[in-house]
Amino acid sequence: MPTILWLILALIVASILLVIITETVNNIRLKNELPTLWDNIKPLEKFTRPNSRHDYQYELYKDDYDTYSLIDDKTWNDLDMPKLFGVMNFNFTAIGEMRLVCALRHMKKINNEKLFHVFNENNSTRNFVAYHLAKIGKSIYPTFPDQLQPVKRNNFYMLAPYLPLIAIIITLFNTGLGIMLLFLVCIYNMALSGMLKRTYIDDLNSMFYNSTVVNKAYKLSNSEELPDIDVDFKHFIVARRFSWLLGKASTDNDAFTVIGFIKMLLMTDYFLFHLIQSSFKRYENEVLACYDYIAMLDNHYSVALWRKSLDFYSVPETTTEDKVAFDELVHPLLNGAVPNSLTLDFNMLLTGSNASGKSTFMKALAVNLLLAQSVNTTTAQHFVYKPGLIYTAMVNQDSITSGDSYFMTELKSINRLFEIPQNQNVYCFIDEIFKGTNTTERIAASESVLSYLDDSEQFTIIAATHDIELADLLKDKYHNYHFNESIMDNEIHFDFTIKNGKADTRNAIELLRITKFPHFIYERAKRNVIGK
Repeated sequence: MPTILWLILALIVASILLVIITETVNNIRLKNELPTLWDNIKPLEKFTRPNSRHDYQYELYKDDYDTYSLIDDKTWNDLDMPKLFGVMNFNFTAIGEMRLVCALRHMKKINNEKLFHVFNENNSTRNFVAYHLAKIGKSIYPTFPDQLQPVKRNNFYMLAPYLPLIAIIITLFNTGLGIMLLFLVCIYNMALSGMLKRTYIDDLNSMFYNSTVVNKAYKLSNSEELPDIDVDFKHFIVARRFSWLLGKASTDNDAFTVIGFIKMLLMTDYFLFHLIQSSFKRYENEVLACYDYIAMLDNHYSVALWRKSLDFYSVPETTTEDKVAFDELVHPLLNGAVPNSLTLDFNMLLTGSNASGKSTFMKALAVNLLLAQSVNTTTAQHFVYKPGLIYTAMVNQDSITSGDSYFMTELKSINRLFEIPQNQNVYCFIDEIFKGTNTTERIAASESVLSYLDDSEQFTIIAATHDIELADLLKDKYHNYHFNESIMDNEIHFDFTIKNGKADTRNAIELLRITKFPHFIYERAKRNVIGK
């Protein structure tokens, strides 16, 4: 064999060995790091990737679901769910992140307690799962398999990988001719590879991601500790055996330039892409099942680790009674929050001053109802509830883009409640109802809306107001509860504990004095109140 061919072969072997050694070292480092993540309650990545698309899966498939059964955008934002998602997100994979958003918006569920137990108690299985999930990672936020359109192949181009091999064989019999042919073939394949790759690079990355997901689903499903998956992996033999070659599909993934160069010479990307593509399209539902399986495992690991980060939590219980009952309920985003306990089988009107705890209590209850139905977890010592939809009308504001005033935003927020189908059990949380208008009309409109909602058996209403007059008007329909504060030594103190009855303190005027408004303002305001 000519010396130049020996040199080329040596370069190829050396490059492959270098890649193998590098990958081995990286894998060992990763395996050593993974157990510390669980012990220290940390994610593998502490940053959000610029290419992240956490809500992509939800936006892609939400029209396939009953619109009213999902957590709508208003409720999602009112309850600070993007922030809670960030706290709960210990996922290793991009599809795990996307599925967690789907679960929190009630499109999916994360409620396999047996799997939670495996992750909590079985270190070897947990690390085994974590390793394979981490190898999928988040470098690509994929287009889902059913969104990919087949890329037509050129059968002549499919012969390109064989041309360098034919030239090498010719070299054994005619060195000059063989080397010349090899040179020409390599130039042709490189030019063709570069030209074609630009037309399907996104599909190539998605194909690699599909191959990796299928391969990892196969390996993980073989574990006796993990759930089964209804997929015939014989359909994807080529993908499972050669996906490691597609793993070097993009420049970001090339371990070394030499490997990428060799792949261009052999046209391996184009060849394998079309070889694998047909099986993925033919068995699309099975590929999607692998996606959901991987993301489901990732989600259960993530929620199990989030549970570990909590001071306490409970697995909720469901009931057919029209009630929600809880002991020591707190908001999952607040450290050191004051817990509250209550059995709620009635509509509630909350009164109390600003910062006394009304909004936080309402959000805590709404979020826990959401978590109970999505991740089977509540931040309470005990939580019993009847499943139902969750709607909020809480954090309203002017909209510059739509031109809506604060009051118009409130109206739209509450009006959407009347569109919910009558056969649904609904929990509604309305904070400071109609505060965007004057007192007289606010009380009149609020009484009318809350009375109407009370007449419908499908609604459980938790509403908050500053208007004590409203509590009197609705006393026969709504149970009055309140949060209050006390002033001692010129300081205001909140106990953040819910109490029966309407608010019995009005300390706004005293706060003028405590916060050192001009004395004239304080005295005049006090006289005006006394005059009334």
